Amino acid sequence: MDVKKVLEEKNVDVLRFTYVGLDGIIRSKGAHVSVVNDMIRTGIGLSKAMLSYTPMDRISPYGSFGPEDEDVFLVPDVGTLSVFPPSAVVLCDLYYGNSPWEIDPRSSLKRSLKRAREELGLEFRSSFELEFYLIKDRKPLDSGVCFDSSSFYDNQVIEEIVNLSRDVGIQPLRIMKEYGPGQFEIDILHKEALRSADEVVLFKEVARQVARRHGVEANFMPKPFNRLAGSGLHLNLSAWRGGRNAFYNPTDRYGMSELAYGFIAGIMEHAKALTALVAPTVNSYKRLVPGSWAPTKVAYGYNNKSAMLRIPTPYPGVEGEDRRVEFRVPDPSSNPYLAILATIEAGLDGVERGLKPQPPVDENVYARGDVPDVPRNLREALTELKRDTKLMDRVGRKLVEEFIKVKTAEVEEYESLVTDWEYEVYSRV
Repeated sequence: MDVKKVLEEKNVDVLRFTYVGLDGIIRSKGAHVSVVNDMIRTGIGLSKAMLSYTPMDRISPYGSFGPEDEDVFLVPDVGTLSVFPPSAVVLCDLYYGNSPWEIDPRSSLKRSLKRAREELGLEFRSSFELEFYLIKDRKPLDSGVCFDSSSFYDNQVIEEIVNLSRDVGIQPLRIMKEYGPGQFEIDILHKEALRSADEVVLFKEVARQVARRHGVEANFMPKPFNRLAGSGLHLNLSAWRGGRNAFYNPTDRYGMSELAYGFIAGIMEHAKALTALVAPTVNSYKRLVPGSWAPTKVAYGYNNKSAMLRIPTPYPGVEGEDRRVEFRVPDPSSNPYLAILATIEAGLDGVERGLKPQPPVDENVYARGDVPDVPRNLREALTELKRDTKLMDRVGRKLVEEFIKVKTAEVEEYESLVTDWEYEVYSRV
């Protein structure tokens, strides 16, 4: 592909070589159109220390890398080239020398998918349900309630986000006004798992560009407001073999295969550790509260939206193709490559060890005191992750260890800050 020619035809001068850090932040280095084909061939150097970077925009004091370390390279996957003027983005793998860097989540996901394909004959397909707020002056853009049609009457932002997403190859299926004022949900078509993760990154970039053009903010925080709904990033997964959905069994009560139940059991086995990787910020745990329609219990159920894992009701006429599991803990602050990687590896551990899940919970699980809770804060989740050495090894020990170092710095800074709530409540003691 002549990338220079593509950019010139679209009147775009800079191509962003883009990656997602262990802190969940999308970052880029740019190449000018005049030299872009050379940069596509060589990649662009990046300090290893950027994978020790935190959301506070500084290197974790516990990080493994600093200014003395040599570079890795942003090696573009040209098939991800997405041009939406004035922007052009290509998603990258991180290479150390001539090999994928073991601390790169995207490269690690590719490794995991290759192993599943070659050793187990499985191809994973996934889709995300992206929830986010449109905000102006730190307030929701509208006052619409759940599924409120009036929120679409004069909302040019959502229409433009959807149309521009389609222009870069994303296929939105459902566009919904969500529960919170100014909150929307876009559900994206199932695709091969790597492309599915790529599309989360591209969607965020598109949404933020469109929103900024209209003088508003597309906000993907798990919980941007007190007393309003949080935003999730529900992950839907299915495994395919020989062109057929390997999660489907027409004789099972819930239409699920033995392989699917093993996959569910693996996620349940590693649920507490997995939470740190898919709900990876201190803000994530403001969303995961009982009674909020966000999951707080380690349970699964058939179409049970109070459970951590849901077996969704399939669409009529496509019961075989639509059998999947929905993991409801992930939120938009997660690195989508790491979220899919960790979920697949947890599930496959259950498959390969022949694990069986407990019976499904088909009642409101919030009220069940006998069902274990997911971690209640990021420090607790990180503690569970450190304990789960099997999951760490499956995901990639060095990658997970660096993730923990980044997130420990985040937790410690948050715990040292005094909030407005504390001052209001405790100032009279």
